[in-house]
Amino acid sequence: MTFKTSYKVGLAVLLCYLVAWLDRMAINMAGLSIRGEFQLDAEQFGWVLSAFFAGYSLFQIPGGMLADRIGPRKVILVALAWWSVFTALTGVVGGFVSMLAVRFLFGVGEGVFPASVWKVIGNWYTKKNRGTANAAILSSIAFGPAISSLLLGWFLPVIGWRKSFFLLGIAGVICVLMAWLYVTNSIHENPKVSREELEEFERDSLSQAANAEQTLEKASFGELLRSPAIWVLFCVALIYNLTMYGWLNWLPTYLVEVKKLSLQRTGFVGALPFFCGGIGCVLAGYVSDRWFRGRRKVLVFGCQAVGGICLYLFTQINDPVQYTLVQCIAGFLLFMAAGAFWTLPMILVPTKLMGKGSGFINTGGQIGGFITNILIGYVIKWNNNDAAAGFHVMLGALVVAALLVLFGIREQPASAPAKPSTEPALS
Repeated sequence: MTFKTSYKVGLAVLLCYLVAWLDRMAINMAGLSIRGEFQLDAEQFGWVLSAFFAGYSLFQIPGGMLADRIGPRKVILVALAWWSVFTALTGVVGGFVSMLAVRFLFGVGEGVFPASVWKVIGNWYTKKNRGTANAAILSSIAFGPAISSLLLGWFLPVIGWRKSFFLLGIAGVICVLMAWLYVTNSIHENPKVSREELEEFERDSLSQAANAEQTLEKASFGELLRSPAIWVLFCVALIYNLTMYGWLNWLPTYLVEVKKLSLQRTGFVGALPFFCGGIGCVLAGYVSDRWFRGRRKVLVFGCQAVGGICLYLFTQINDPVQYTLVQCIAGFLLFMAAGAFWTLPMILVPTKLMGKGSGFINTGGQIGGFITNILIGYVIKWNNNDAAAGFHVMLGALVVAALLVLFGIREQPASAPAKPSTEPALS
């Protein structure tokens, strides 16, 4: 079987995203060492974590605008080079203030990246398989932290946190090369695409089945921003990320301080739920495209509900085997919910606005990431430095996000004919 060029592009983008998450999540594993060296309390470390999200959220929409204007390839190459430099510079900071500055600028580089990736997905895949492709690439949000947890748990005690960031910066250089070799703005610009693959793309683009779900295909960006659908997605992304980023960023601290694990053991136990989450995220796209067209919110809500119960049980169980098992189930389901949720913008937002539209929705998610680290840092401090208190914030946000998905999203069945209007499919 011929390995399609679109698959190679998808794999290259996935590799870049994996390294992005490695760079982003490394500070969580190194957190206790950094806090000890700089004498930071939980509140101050929360600000360090949120400094990244300040830059990351502010540059989501500008990144999308650039991708729509000059093409995603250039934006991706500059973003990769930029954040790799600041990943390495994390290893030379001298204190709290310089750490804040470097992490903010690191966030700026990563901030322009996601919308450019969604632009690539929009230009390389049709709505028939866009959800599957997006979920496969989005699986990096789980596999990245899992790999980061394992790697940092292994070599951080050996070489120290500063040299760990130097190594991650070098990995970014490899990503620049991969993107340069494989990523183009669209399928039509890549000379390596076969005639058969291009004809298949054109055929699927015109397919009635691929366009059965109602979209805002004719909307302008201004009309997109006036749509209740977009604001619902914005709010769900924001609130759900209070849970997801809280869990990602504070789990190592929780495992060490509450579950009393060593750093090496934390690396292993902390990686397992995210490996399971990566599998769930990949499956979400296929399952959503295959069986949940026009009712994708059912998949999102169901996974959030059951996954939330498992995450709660994780905080209540003391047996290591049992709490690791329920956390793995929680990881599988909650990341499946995330993968299924992000198929909605891929279907709703028109291809011509994919950069700006997806960037706007993701801005909501990254505002959630900014808020959650500061909020959890304060909550832990207010509860006598009890790291377990942070999970109260995560579980509460999960309940709100699930209810918003259930009652705030209204989908048109995929079997219904698309209406020639700019009304949103969600409201």
